[in-house]
Amino acid sequence: MKITQDAVQGGLFAAIGLAALMMALEFPIGSPSRMGPGFFPVVISTLLTLTGVGILVRARLGSSPAIEVTRWSPAIIVSIAIVVFGFLLDKLGLPLAVLLLCIGAATASVRFELNWKAVVGAVAFSVVCGILFVTLLGLPIPLLGSWLQVFGAP
Repeated sequence: MKITQDAVQGGLFAAIGLAALMMALEFPIGSPSRMGPGFFPVVISTLLTLTGVGILVRARLGSSPAIEVTRWSPAIIVSIAIVVFGFLLDKLGLPLAVLLLCIGAATASVRFELNWKAVVGAVAFSVVCGILFVTLLGLPIPLLGSWLQVFGAP
């Protein structure tokens, strides 16, 4: 089988799905009527694995484009933005960390322009994330991080 985009994508999905399935099987699964903590991860990882196998079959039977030389800088920029988000989440709080993640990851696009539309969109998304995850879902993520306590924030 030649190395095509479908083959790589299917292999990646199947590998991630199998790894997640192995981790999920360490938790009690329960039953559909009384789900344990491992039930949902087992279902999702199984579906991801099956999707990967399906894509691998399509790669074997069909013709998908071969892998071409790609630009690595967008993947590196987005990866760095995600790592920076993880480090800054407790220090700045969720809304500011999401704001930096949005703008940082958007810089990977060749069409990105830092203008008022981009900033307003990132701010709106940050506020929605703060309301949804912290206020409505009650996740223990700080809205204002430890670095902001210097300025009198709680």
